[in-house]
Amino acid sequence: MKPALRLALPAFSLLAIAGTLAQASSEITLPDGSVYSGDVKNGLLDGSGELHWPDGRHYSGTFQDGMMSGKGSLTFIDGCTYVGALVRGELHGFGRYQCDDTYWEGNFDQGNLSRGTIFWQEFGTYEGEIQDFVAQGQGQLTYPDGTIVRATFEYGEPSGDGVRISKTATGELLEEPGYFFEGRYYASKNAWQEDDIHQMAAVEARLYSESERLQTALSALAPQRPGVRDVYLLAVGGDGTEGVFAREVNWVAERLGSVFDLKRHQIHLSNGSDNRPLATRTSVEKSLLALDAVMDPNEDLLLVHFVSHGDADGNLYFADQKLPLNDLSAADGKQWLDALRIQHQWVIVSACYSGQWIEALAAPSRAVFTSAAADRTSFGCSDDSERTWFSAALYGEALDNGIADPAGWFKAANQRVTEMEKEQGIEEASYSLPQSAVGSEFLRWWRG
Repeated sequence: MKPALRLALPAFSLLAIAGTLAQASSEITLPDGSVYSGDVKNGLLDGSGELHWPDGRHYSGTFQDGMMSGKGSLTFIDGCTYVGALVRGELHGFGRYQCDDTYWEGNFDQGNLSRGTIFWQEFGTYEGEIQDFVAQGQGQLTYPDGTIVRATFEYGEPSGDGVRISKTATGELLEEPGYFFEGRYYASKNAWQEDDIHQMAAVEARLYSESERLQTALSALAPQRPGVRDVYLLAVGGDGTEGVFAREVNWVAERLGSVFDLKRHQIHLSNGSDNRPLATRTSVEKSLLALDAVMDPNEDLLLVHFVSHGDADGNLYFADQKLPLNDLSAADGKQWLDALRIQHQWVIVSACYSGQWIEALAAPSRAVFTSAAADRTSFGCSDDSERTWFSAALYGEALDNGIADPAGWFKAANQRVTEMEKEQGIEEASYSLPQSAVGSEFLRWWRG
């Protein structure tokens, strides 16, 4: 989304507030409610000063003839910032615009950036042509592992003929001409077309067999054992276009199987996997209902692990290669989980902005862990990762130390995430800040 970068100030006259504006370093309230503190010349904002708007915008820098001109720092309503040159209230000249963990740098022209550099804290650096603040045109993308892609970019992704440059095991540079489609590399255009045909055929076959695949998994659930606190697991990997989420589902189930008896007590839904039922809104809801039917509502624990990309609204992204799917919202999760008979639920969400699930699901009989705060991204979700950072911490040594104390388990994982972020040089302002909410009723039951 293109940020609102145009912001012009009107020229203010001495006549309206004679005497006040004549003094240098004065503080005045302007007609739009903004407050100015700084230099005044000939009745206009001119020189060094600061301007604060009621809606939270703030500018600190130089003014000329009543308008922001020269060098300064501008903070927008959404918290994004610009530091650099301005001319007559518009971003013009060299500057840096930053939103969350992404920033754009280059020579701005009346609020637009046609060529420059885009830095993503997790995904790499792009240099080249830019349109509407997206990589568009000729450019070069350097990934965190040092791999370089030179190509024509469309809507932020390399497209068409290009070159991929990577290092071999011996450290030598390997340059591979090829063809890019939706950001993926193919040896040639023919190779992409053949792969596309194969994938479409696989999607068609998958659709016809999906209902049977899901029903087989649900039918395999074993009933609960009276007098035993049985644990049932639903593990869901949402985005099948990158392998990290399917790998995580398998690993999380394996790790939890080391502390709980999960034999015939688990369902895996995973996009991007050939042998698991697809993760869709329908399969998630049906799986929850199937688990609820075999569990004792007062005696057993339902453990749910979601992992995927997440958007700023807290939605979990669901997709399977050539098959677009509807995303899963926190409202969906709340509605379905609240409707179950099972009283004790432990929900873990590893995704960007997953803290919004805390807000939706927090309840006395439920424990909720998320990998990030409601307004923060999390890390380790790129295709070259084995698992997300939060899950690596939560189900690693923290799990080995025992989960009898939910607060202790989460605290150990949270500390490890912070250590990983420090080790990778992530700025403190961009830390993911995992969140937890453990209900008092859940805690009494769990300890009992």
